[in-house]
Amino acid sequence: MQDSPAPASRPQGATLLVTGATGFLGRAVMARARAWGLRAVPAPRALFGAARGFAEFLDEVQPSHAIDAAGILPGRGDVAGNVALTRCWIEALGQARAAPRLVLTGSAAVYGSGAAPDRATREDDPMRPVSDYGRAKLAALELGREAHARAGHDIQTGIVFNLIGAGQAPHMAPRVFIERALAARGGTFEVGQVDAVRDFMDIEDAAEALIALALRGRAGEICNVATGRPTRIGDLLDAIGAATGAGWESGSAGEGSADICYGDPARLVAQTGWQPRHDFETALARAIAAVRANRGAEAER
Repeated sequence: MQDSPAPASRPQGATLLVTGATGFLGRAVMARARAWGLRAVPAPRALFGAARGFAEFLDEVQPSHAIDAAGILPGRGDVAGNVALTRCWIEALGQARAAPRLVLTGSAAVYGSGAAPDRATREDDPMRPVSDYGRAKLAALELGREAHARAGHDIQTGIVFNLIGAGQAPHMAPRVFIERALAARGGTFEVGQVDAVRDFMDIEDAAEALIALALRGRAGEICNVATGRPTRIGDLLDAIGAATGAGWESGSAGEGSADICYGDPARLVAQTGWQPRHDFETALARAIAAVRANRGAEAER
């Protein structure tokens, strides 16, 4: 693991506003922003959906940069609300006197069936989402691009691939697999299809990528926030099993074409100089340690 890079072009006294600051990604953005020497300010949740009040808040705080880490995950509410959150941001930018440059947080789910089957997916590959969540995130992405093109707002989108780390929702992979492995206590746990390929990255690396985009990215662009490392779900499960002493069994036979989606971060790297600091093994070890610590804390209550 490398030390955190110092920003090459950090604005003096820059203030970074973070929406969704109490969430999985938002907490990491807040922490890493402070490590980079930025003044990180959380946006009150009560402002979401009220563009006029949000605009007044922007004028009061006068952030130079902003990252929208707010969002509704699959299985945690109506994912269509993600579009409304982005629309509120754009309306507030149009009403505020002091408009920051904004990084929207997208999702690899926008690629869907358009993801490249034989290489890392690039930003110019087709976006063909197959889930309601992916369709909502694509609609939000398009709102951001349109607001830049028509109104000149300084907006970019970081398309975030699969995250791993402390604080992840219990129903999301890989935490759900880690929880099952620890609960098995050296036994075996059952999973579904294991041939899908994903791009797992440490939560802190993703946070720093979004900060790098805020400081150095290009207005109107979209960039993959990814490592470029393909990981088969079966291999992820093997690694979790090796670390926990648990085995796994797949209840689904491999059928149909492989579900492959991992990201090419070349555009992000070219624009910002960002590089992930954690390799896959380190990221997974950190995630397992966090789940163990959380289970220990719950057991003591």
